[in-house]
Amino acid sequence: MIDLSGMITIPFLKKSRFTGSYRGMRYVLFRCESVDPDEQKEGAGGEIVLRAEIWPEPMNYECTPKEKKHGRNFTFDREGLTEAVAWLNSEYEARHF
Repeated sequence: MIDLSGMITIPFLKKSRFTGSYRGMRYVLFRCESVDPDEQKEGAGGEIVLRAEIWPEPMNYECTPKEKKHGRNFTFDREGLTEAVAWLNSEYEARHF
């Protein structure tokens, strides 16, 4: 089970991304801007979210083809981080990587 308590915080994610792996599944958590596809206008800013993405080992994020990665957005706060870790664990249990 992935347990990141005490290892990662929202202030850390404001400045950097967090990568890890668990039994064949690699993952990354990072801050990004989410833009609603229906509201994509020039100069329109989106909401800041916590993005979690997973993919199969052995390659790193940059070298893994986009079609082998999938992810989900969460609120950029402590609750979102907790939900993201729970999602990582559920994706591992379901073998969705």
